[in-house]
Amino acid sequence: MRLWAEVPLVAVVVAMAVAVQEAGAARILMLHPTSTRSHKNFFMAIAENLAQRNHSVTFVTNFNSTRQRPNIREVFVADESFTPSLPSMFNFNSLQVTRQLYPALVTTCSLTLAADEVQSILREEFDLVMMYPFMTECFLSVIHEWKVPFIYVFPNMVQVAFSDIAGTPFFPSLAASYFLNLEYPLTFTGRMISTVVGAMNIVFSDFLLSRQETECRARKLCPEDLPSLAELKLKSSLFITNSVRTMENPLPYTPTVVHAGGIHCRPAKPLPEDLQQWVAGAGKPGVILFSLGTLVKSSTLPEEYRKVLLEVFGSLQQRVLWKWDEDAMEGLPPNVRLSKWLPQQDILGHQQLQLFITHGGLLSTQEASYHGVPVLGLPVAVDQHQNMRMVQREGWGRFLHWEDLNYDSFRGNILQMIGDTRFRDEAQRRAKVMRDQPLSPGDWTTYWVEYVLRHQGARHLRSTALEMPWYQLYNADVWAVVVVVTLVAGVLASWLCYRILRVLIGCCCRARKAKKD
Repeated sequence: MRLWAEVPLVAVVVAMAVAVQEAGAARILMLHPTSTRSHKNFFMAIAENLAQRNHSVTFVTNFNSTRQRPNIREVFVADESFTPSLPSMFNFNSLQVTRQLYPALVTTCSLTLAADEVQSILREEFDLVMMYPFMTECFLSVIHEWKVPFIYVFPNMVQVAFSDIAGTPFFPSLAASYFLNLEYPLTFTGRMISTVVGAMNIVFSDFLLSRQETECRARKLCPEDLPSLAELKLKSSLFITNSVRTMENPLPYTPTVVHAGGIHCRPAKPLPEDLQQWVAGAGKPGVILFSLGTLVKSSTLPEEYRKVLLEVFGSLQQRVLWKWDEDAMEGLPPNVRLSKWLPQQDILGHQQLQLFITHGGLLSTQEASYHGVPVLGLPVAVDQHQNMRMVQREGWGRFLHWEDLNYDSFRGNILQMIGDTRFRDEAQRRAKVMRDQPLSPGDWTTYWVEYVLRHQGARHLRSTALEMPWYQLYNADVWAVVVVVTLVAGVLASWLCYRILRVLIGCCCRARKAKKD
């Protein structure tokens, strides 16, 4: 009976695989000119999967690459990204960073659209556009003129500010903004903060979009007869999100939300010879990998933190691989090796790796989960605190706030995580869950992209939520009427009771008076 129960699932998987094989080649434009370097790994993984299916992908990016990939043409747009303007994440909070970047948030899209490199490819013809839904909205004017379907590709989980373009309801009681440092399950105060901040994010996003549209029209890049960008942004065919559906909090999604989490993950390859020899020399104690990712510049690390890291690393039996953006470091212990670039996934999949110390970026967290490696987080900004809180809650890692970093706390957590097998056991269990999917993230995402191509935009998948204002979607108007009617009915009932009681009291008083007379 169990075998027969699995037949429908097998049939669906086979049918999807056949559909992927039968799709024709297409010309696809990927617009990701304002992303971070790590996010490019997610976008490029999608592009590579499409290119393997013989689709021709033109990839607009703000990070140049010397590597040539079959069927992928990279168009490098220099000096238009907001990332060079990023201040040190150790010295500024998210609100301060947003305030400092605000001028770039308004102008970057128009500057990118006006760039000669971009204007030259806009003269070509494309069958589909895939775009990053942040600071790329002015490109909607071109998509509207081309009349081709477009897909949003977001390198994180669906957030409240993007729930409208994803066409899916968002519940701040279940998933707070990743800018907040809240514990789950949320308390009343937490839900209040999440709701208010979520509403503020929506208001700010709408305000920023209006400013971007004003800038675009002022530069004559958006035609005068163009519908508003707020209207055009809701016409996407899909919303591809960097999330593993079976490993996140249960949230309601519409069919247009496609989960591609882990698409950039892959089995480990052999390390370069010199690095392999260094790792092998660690012997039984093994190796620790430490990286703060690409958004945070390691050399901006405050000196007091750097000294603690060096002191602790130097006291360990393990060897430490440290991703550092300079060639040398003063006071480096002999068991620590610096490198500006490391094959992170190959190291994570190495049998001698004992622990991954990370900033907690989503892609790094997914890679650690894929390879079954316990993590110790030192989150800095954006979604990193939320990611590491989730890891700690799930039991395969821990995290420290930088202000709590000292010799005892840091060393104690490292030794406990290496010595307690429960962390690695849970990490290995999660790796099995992450890999247990009917199709690989690459095949799954490719299937849905080609589905949109086969069905000329697949408008039939669109939820009516996209045409509904928020107060209708969440029945705010209905509840407002219910509350008002209940209050009015309550007041009328109270007034009627008061009048009846007053009449009864009056009758009693008159009866007593008549009796006395």
